[in-house]
Amino acid sequence: MTPSRPKRRKKALASAADDLNYEWKMANVAAKALAQAQGANDVWAQNLALESFLVHARIIREFFAASGSADDVLARDFLWSEPKVRLTLLRSNPIRKRLNRRIAHLSYSRSRLKRAWDVRRLLNEINSAMIQFVSLLARRDRKLASIAGAP
Repeated sequence: MTPSRPKRRKKALASAADDLNYEWKMANVAAKALAQAQGANDVWAQNLALESFLVHARIIREFFAASGSADDVLARDFLWSEPKVRLTLLRSNPIRKRLNRRIAHLSYSRSRLKRAWDVRRLLNEINSAMIQFVSLLARRDRKLASIAGAP
């Protein structure tokens, strides 16, 4: 059983929905920027776009977590239960470990981790989960769903 969460007021949920929409948009924009940088063979722009994508992917992964600190924004804050979304790849142990070690964490094991990322697959998983979440949210609160909206 997951621990109870503080009930949030409508204004706090609307603000969080707007932040969530930003994270979703940024994941999509970063993935597009990565594809453009790869086409231009610009390694530094590729690194910049990839790291941006991974930061936003990690934030969205944590949004769909079963639990978090009282201040963390979670999907269940909006739906009163944890949505059954598929984030198989993003939640897998190898990806979780790589995200946690490569992004915002300088470690000795970092250089031994696989460097290639299947961004297209991760983005498809994120978009599917977010579309499913917004659809579930629309049944409960259309206004919040429109704020969380599409990327």
